[in-house]
Amino acid sequence: MLEGIFSVLAAGQPGVIVGPIARFLGVIYNAVFNVIYSIAPDESLGIAIIVFTILVKTVLMPLIYKQQKSTFAMQKIQPEMQKIQKKYAGKKDPESQQKMALEMQKLQKDNNISMFGGCLPLLVQLPILYALFYIFQQAFMYIDVVAQNYESISQVLLSIPTQLRLDLLTNVIIQHDLTIDVASLSDLVQLVNTMTSTDWQQVLAGAGEFASQLTPLLAEKANLETFLGISLVEAPGLSFPGILLPIVAGLTTYLSTYVMTRQNNQSKSQEQSEDPTAQAMQSMKMMNYMMPVIMGVMCINMPGGLGIYWTVSNLIQVVQTMFFHRYFQRHGIKEAKHANR
Repeated sequence: MLEGIFSVLAAGQPGVIVGPIARFLGVIYNAVFNVIYSIAPDESLGIAIIVFTILVKTVLMPLIYKQQKSTFAMQKIQPEMQKIQKKYAGKKDPESQQKMALEMQKLQKDNNISMFGGCLPLLVQLPILYALFYIFQQAFMYIDVVAQNYESISQVLLSIPTQLRLDLLTNVIIQHDLTIDVASLSDLVQLVNTMTSTDWQQVLAGAGEFASQLTPLLAEKANLETFLGISLVEAPGLSFPGILLPIVAGLTTYLSTYVMTRQNNQSKSQEQSEDPTAQAMQSMKMMNYMMPVIMGVMCINMPGGLGIYWTVSNLIQVVQTMFFHRYFQRHGIKEAKHANR
C-alpha cells in the first residue's frame, strides 16, 4: 500500500501540505550539504543525508520521549486494566462494554496517559518522509550545487545540433514516457534528473565530439549523487551493490522493532505474570516480521537517499529506545521506593 502511495507521489509534485515541508527541509538540507561539500566534496550528498537524519531525529526527540513515556505508563497500569477486564468478563451487552470502556479511559486519564501519545511521532514523521521522497528524487530543486551541475549538462546538450540532439534523446524520452521540449533548458534539466547511467552511456556513445564536454560533468554528477557505490537519486533495484541498501534497510527495521518489543516485554514481565493483551501482542509480533519485508521492498523502488535516511533513522531509534527504556525504568523504581517510604 505504501509503495502505491509513493508511486502516486512520484507522478506529481508536493501538495499543499507536503510542499511547504519539503521546501523548509530542503533549505536545511541544502545548508547542511554546503557545509559538508566545502569540507569533503566526495560523496558529500550521502554524508549530508546522514547528518540531516541525525538533526531530524534530534528535533523529534521530545515526541519520542513522550511516546516512550506513554508506553511505559501503559505498562505500569496493566494490572489495574486487567482487574477492570476481569470485572466485566463474560458481559457482552453494550451497556457493560460501554462501562468498561469508560473505566479504562478514566484509569488512563487519572494516570496522565494519552491515547495518541504512541501515534504522534508516526503522524509527524509521515509527512516528513513524503517530503524527503521529493527532496531525494529531485535533489536539483533543493541543492544548489546539484542544480548548477544539471544546468551545465543541459547547456552542453543545447549546444548539440538539433537533429543530433533529437536522435540522442528521443529514445530516452520515449522510454521514460516524458513530454520534453529538447530546445528548452528547463525541460532538459528535468530530463537530466530522470536519466539513468545506462541512458547516459547510450548518449555518450553517439555524442561524438560533445562526449568530451559531457564526460567530466557526468563524472561530477556521479560523484555528487553516489554514496558507497550506490546512487542516491535512482532506485537501487535488484542489481549489486544497490540491492544491499534495501537489505540493510529491512534488517535495521527489524532490529528497531525487535528492540522496542523486547524492552516492552521486559517491562511487562516485571509488572505482571499474565498478559491481558495477548492477541494484540501477537498482532504486533506479526508486524515485526512484516514491516522489515515491506520496507525492504519499498526501498528497492525508492530513491537510494530515502533508504539511507531510513536506515540511519532506524539505528538512531534503537539507541533512543534503549536509552529511554532505562531512564523510565530507573525513574519508575525511584517512584516506587518513594511511595513505599
